[in-house]
Amino acid sequence: MSREALKSVVANSGAVASASGTSRQVSVEARRRLIAESLQVGNPGNNSKYLPAQADPLHDCQIELAVDDIRPYEHNPRRTSNTRFAQIKESIRANGIRNPLTVTRRPGEVHFIVEAGGNTRLLAIQQLWAETRDARFRKLMVLFRPWRSESHVLTAHLIENELRGEMTFWDKASGAVALKARLETEQGHALSLRQLEDAMKALGLSVNTATLAHYQFATERLRTLGEAIADLSGLDVKLMQPRLNAMKRYAQSRASLAENELYDTVFEPVFRQAAEQYRQSRRFSALTVCRACEEALARRLDEPVAAVRAAQPSTRSASTVSTADTANIVSGRQVGAAGEVRVSDEFSVVLERLIKQVKCIAGLAGIGEVLRLDAAAPLGYYMDSLPLPVDGDTHPAIHQRVWWLLVLASGQCDDSAMVAAAEGVTVGGSGNHDAAAGRMQFNQPPALDSAFFDWLFDVQDEMASACWNALTIFRALRHLTPKRPGKNLPPPASGGN
Repeated sequence: MSREALKSVVANSGAVASASGTSRQVSVEARRRLIAESLQVGNPGNNSKYLPAQADPLHDCQIELAVDDIRPYEHNPRRTSNTRFAQIKESIRANGIRNPLTVTRRPGEVHFIVEAGGNTRLLAIQQLWAETRDARFRKLMVLFRPWRSESHVLTAHLIENELRGEMTFWDKASGAVALKARLETEQGHALSLRQLEDAMKALGLSVNTATLAHYQFATERLRTLGEAIADLSGLDVKLMQPRLNAMKRYAQSRASLAENELYDTVFEPVFRQAAEQYRQSRRFSALTVCRACEEALARRLDEPVAAVRAAQPSTRSASTVSTADTANIVSGRQVGAAGEVRVSDEFSVVLERLIKQVKCIAGLAGIGEVLRLDAAAPLGYYMDSLPLPVDGDTHPAIHQRVWWLLVLASGQCDDSAMVAAAEGVTVGGSGNHDAAAGRMQFNQPPALDSAFFDWLFDVQDEMASACWNALTIFRALRHLTPKRPGKNLPPPASGGN
């Protein structure tokens, strides 16, 4: 305490004594006590241990971080490793990371995490730093975003992976269910599927309640399929869920078999067997699994399997349509139950989407004049050959790439079609041996080199994105038909519509 402060205390003590009406002077001991009490002011507590190593910015900004201070997002919904990891790593070795990573940091944690995509690039540069100790890989300039919530980070990764097309159905399902749990924890109450749909839309994810129901069913009931879930598709779940539910209702009515017991003793042993078969063959069939479940339930109930199958949904699944029925489906012929095929509405809708997408792609690529729509074709179309170059000119590479993707997807390049083209068989009343051979020679598949894949994987390329959309629809149609359509297909050739 300063000399002036001490004088003030002494003067105040004297004033107090005077005001009390007593003439007795304050004793020296009393003054000492008052001075001691005035000095008893405690130091503030040391709370620095609760502060982060550095104060995080309050707004989005660029900062430089050591690569070892950043960690991949541990709840990334994409579980499969990136097949292009080695290529990405070599690109970073040569050129560094061109697009900055986006990072954030949870309150109270020391390390940063990837906020929206970039886990593969982070892992690659961390490996390069560990292997080379090259100063180029020690630090990164990153975009920092202040922490918002666990649900925000998970949503950002879901959106990024969806845009890149890097997630399987199971990844999407697991991510959506995990997001539901996060939102319920943050909001403090359970969410219905409708509420979840609204919450996800507010976060930038558009998923309808039907798809969310499939996600929830798959993650709750099909996990026992093990490694086979890597090949599980949304169409597989749309096939399996109603059939398994129908069997559940049948088992409850016949033997009062509870759902959990039904799965534990009947369905899951079948799933485990399917998982073992998948490990050996790397093939999965939802229809085969459903039929095996029907047989297992029939044994459990000691009933004919026909009785169990009779209780299945009355609408014939598109996955049960035989190869012989395909021509009727593609041509749109729908007939009654008197031994004839009833066309699946689902197949028709998907096929219509495919044709629209194929027409869009051919138009964008400038090869619409060689697209032929034909109801007799397996998928409703086939491709004529591109015209021969004039005066030594060559067609742009994009023509060749798109043309071959559409040709191979259509199924017209099977053995019989290629033999017909080589022998000069005419299609539609035109063409000859020399012309057919020349066309097939000119339309050789493009080299599967880095330039081809750089184009196909370029998310900014409108044509490549359109092709990916078409391939997704092709894949859906493959799941709707158990076998590849018939062999009598037109080879690429010229001719009228």
